[in-house]
Amino acid sequence: MTVDKAGTPPVRAGKSRTSLWAFVKARPGLTVGVSILLVLFAMSVLVGIIRPFSATEVAGIPFTGPNSINWLGTDELGRDYFVRVCEAARTSLTISVCAALLAMVVGSAIGLLAGLEGGKVDSILMGGIDLLVSLPSIIVALGVVAIFSPTTTTLVIVLAVVSVPNFARVVRSRCLELREREFIMSARVSGVSTFRIAVRHLLPNVLMVITVQLSNTAAIVILMESGLSYLGLGVQPPTPSWGKMIAESQSYMVEAPWLPLVPFVALLVTSCAWGLIGEGFGSKRKAAR
Repeated sequence: MTVDKAGTPPVRAGKSRTSLWAFVKARPGLTVGVSILLVLFAMSVLVGIIRPFSATEVAGIPFTGPNSINWLGTDELGRDYFVRVCEAARTSLTISVCAALLAMVVGSAIGLLAGLEGGKVDSILMGGIDLLVSLPSIIVALGVVAIFSPTTTTLVIVLAVVSVPNFARVVRSRCLELREREFIMSARVSGVSTFRIAVRHLLPNVLMVITVQLSNTAAIVILMESGLSYLGLGVQPPTPSWGKMIAESQSYMVEAPWLPLVPFVALLVTSCAWGLIGEGFGSKRKAAR
């Protein structure tokens, strides 16, 4: 085996592939969750290619059951339900991912700073987080969306804001454990800046916690977005949304039971997929040998 100039043996590609395979094999739930989301994402992107209808186009007789032309039948206006479900998947996935990522950035930054600095900085930052936590998330979201126009941007921002405490608390808790470690103390004594300590030393050690929280937050956000849409305060027509589709079709459960059932199952499966990903990353099981 050759050694580079620094005296460090190079990492073998085969060993890296083996480690990755062992990680994935030890977490089947992670594979299932990622596969479900990839299928949903692909369907939402390719639906315009694989189907000749748009989400607002009349594609058949109203309340037609699933058939070779309309794979999931038609709704009360004769629109292709498969196309609408896929378009709604794009809406829900976009909002949940964007809101979760925004909450991750803001909440993790607050948690890193509060956990590393401590003292007054910690008290002020976490005091604000506690104040936000004391307000019911759904009530805050309803209030903000009712005041401002319920656009996709508004939904992303408000759902991110109510999710920030989740990241801030878990990251701060982990940082409080790490800041007394020898490598952090050595960096402080050496005069390393707070920002550099947070980015170079703390962030890599809390990355797994952040990843787990990101998946869990995405699962919660997608349910909140559907709840707001169900109440008429989510994305507005003609853009389809799973929550709105359930609300519009619940009156037709006798004539067309698939109308509320399909978006409900899609919402349930997507939320479970995010949960499986979070559980997979948070699993303490050892990788299979």
